[in-house]
Amino acid sequence: MSGEIVIAGSDEEQMLAEVLGRLKLPREAVAWEVQRESDEDLLPGARPQIQMHVRIRPEYLAERAVDHLRHMLDIIGIDAEIKTDFHGDMIFIRVFSESAAALLIGRDGGNLDALQYLINRLVLKSNRDAPMVIVDIENYRQREFEKLERLAERAVARARKTGNEIELDPMPALERKYLHYFLRDHQGVRTFSRGEEPERCLVLLVD
Repeated sequence: MSGEIVIAGSDEEQMLAEVLGRLKLPREAVAWEVQRESDEDLLPGARPQIQMHVRIRPEYLAERAVDHLRHMLDIIGIDAEIKTDFHGDMIFIRVFSESAAALLIGRDGGNLDALQYLINRLVLKSNRDAPMVIVDIENYRQREFEKLERLAERAVARARKTGNEIELDPMPALERKYLHYFLRDHQGVRTFSRGEEPERCLVLLVD
């Protein structure tokens, strides 16, 4: 499972504490499953080995993101409707406020990008191994992502036809990350990023 942390040991509570310390999150933020070594495989007197699979609960992140977002909007006096959608490992926090949309989005999405960054920093001390939290205003981000999806689909078709890797134009980290998520379920398609910011780009190839 994407975004899952796997840890092995012999003490379940100690292992969970180690993961929570790494993520800097409370216990209620995660869900986990445990697989124990069969007693038949143990030497006499040995403690069973445990493999723990831990993932951050998307619902926990969504609740925190909405709380922070509502607080910010209240401070600047914006009344808005906020909805939450879950798509696999992606969490969409959708804000609807037609009167304030232009302000919240900003020129070329600049204000929205800043809001996206701030919310993610408030929700997670580290975004490693975490579901992806996406803040959207009046579906502005969704429309941009749909354009990216069409671009990616054309690139996949070219890669399948030519057998060559396809390097897309440089794009912001959020857009690259979204395409990594979007393309991971395309059979035989692999993606990675290449280059240094701000010229870092997404590369895809087909097996």
